[in-house]
Amino acid sequence: MKLFTEAKLKFTGFEKIIVALLLVIYINNLFLDIMRIDAAQYASISLEMLQNQSYLQVYDLQKDYLDKPPLLFWISSWSMNALGICNFAYKIGAFLFLLFSLFAIYKFTANYYNQKIAKNAVLVFATCQAFFLMSNDVRTDGILTSCVIIAIWLISEYWHKNKISYLIFAGVFTAFAMMAKGPIGIIAVLMTVGLHLLYQKQWKKIFNLSWLLFIFVVALFLIPMSYGLYTQFDLHPEKMVNGKLEQSGLYFYYWLQSFGRITGENVWDNGLPWHFFIGSISWDFFPWILVLYAGLFVQIKKVVAVKNQKLPEIITITGFILLFALLSLSKYKLPHYIFVTLPFASIICAIYMDKLTNKQQLIWERIYFAFGVLVAIAITIYLLFFFTEVNYLIYILIGIQLFLLLRSKKLPINGIFRLITYVIVLNVFLSFVFYPKLLTFQADAMAGKWFYENKPNEKVYFVNDKSHLFNFYTKNSKHQSVLLKDLDSIHESCWLYTDGANLSEIQKGKTILETKKFADYPITRLKLDFLLYSKRYKTITYNYLLKIK
Repeated sequence: MKLFTEAKLKFTGFEKIIVALLLVIYINNLFLDIMRIDAAQYASISLEMLQNQSYLQVYDLQKDYLDKPPLLFWISSWSMNALGICNFAYKIGAFLFLLFSLFAIYKFTANYYNQKIAKNAVLVFATCQAFFLMSNDVRTDGILTSCVIIAIWLISEYWHKNKISYLIFAGVFTAFAMMAKGPIGIIAVLMTVGLHLLYQKQWKKIFNLSWLLFIFVVALFLIPMSYGLYTQFDLHPEKMVNGKLEQSGLYFYYWLQSFGRITGENVWDNGLPWHFFIGSISWDFFPWILVLYAGLFVQIKKVVAVKNQKLPEIITITGFILLFALLSLSKYKLPHYIFVTLPFASIICAIYMDKLTNKQQLIWERIYFAFGVLVAIAITIYLLFFFTEVNYLIYILIGIQLFLLLRSKKLPINGIFRLITYVIVLNVFLSFVFYPKLLTFQADAMAGKWFYENKPNEKVYFVNDKSHLFNFYTKNSKHQSVLLKDLDSIHESCWLYTDGANLSEIQKGKTILETKKFADYPITRLKLDFLLYSKRYKTITYNYLLKIK
């Protein structure tokens, strides 16, 4: 095991340009509109928390909320208070955690390997699609992922420097991980470091009383959230929450929401098979997924084969495999659940790439050349068949991609940087071209923006259903809703926000003075018919803002 060293990232001039482009993409993502469903709900809850000044008791559309822990809501509401209600304010807190996780990955990896591997591990994680997604579609998973790897790094710091302050801060970030997503936070930390100590047979560290301090710090930081859950739910068994009476907030959070998905106590079940994440990770960890498979094979082989000489650490291999398996047991699965495993996957990739021969490096360069060709084809298809409006940035990106494909060997870049240039072009395209266009098909957001800019002081009612995005972009969490059958109870000039299904009924019963129409499509579930310009009109529905007399 190498002594812990102070590590500094060193880049050539051209590599600095590539890193700067990555930062530009991340920053632009912070200004993109919020996506429904999850991020829209969390942004709306954060706004409502700010406007109600209710930080311990959480509400969603003026009703009791019992699902995700409150850390993201706290952070976002505080940043909105400081920066104003906007996309950037909602996203910036979670993104800062992600940046800190890059630092933690570097320091942790340098502790056990070398600075080159550490640098590559950072670049792998920073350029996988999940990282770009976490900086754009901000949910609780980005904070969980960051806090888990930060806590593990701080524990390794404590082992190497024997300074109790590192263990205290490890407890703080473990508590943050739990307040971001639930008990999976502490499981991910203690399971990986515990198995590492068993593997190394470091009994003194396992039975060290300092772990009691760690647990105390975690418990201490969980008190505000636990108190809020207790006072909002446990003290009010008469409340109907998630369709149940006598719902204990503490039991829900510490057991039902996480472990209940494995035991079956939690009714959430989307019927996805156990191998769902094997498919979803192919995009989440693109373009490194093939490297990960190769790295996993090599690392597992080392663990099994090495008898007398132990590996420097097994935190990364156990962290990835066991968390992946545990998440796969859940009866409710979504692609972003697997993000917490990706810092470990990035280190596994970096370890593998450090031992590549020149011949193997050439093979991988050819594979990534193929990826680059696919990116060029995808951007061209977008221009020809998806959104055909003139956009000069698309032409520039196609030109850059062709130049990289034909002349990249002439550029002053080596190693991993030669592999990531293509994915940067892809994500410049996604961040500056594709997502900005796609997000215009969120009717609730477009309608909310229009209403705030043009009619901020007028009254608006939702017809039947409320909208998180409309609330957020009108910067008002207190809009009321009215059932279609109760429209006659409104005796004032106001606006109605509704979907097309209710339009004809409203026209029959009310005098409409002004109409605004907004195209709508569930953009997180893209289908080819929507993407194709010639068929898009068949897939789009419309929502309406109606001024009634």
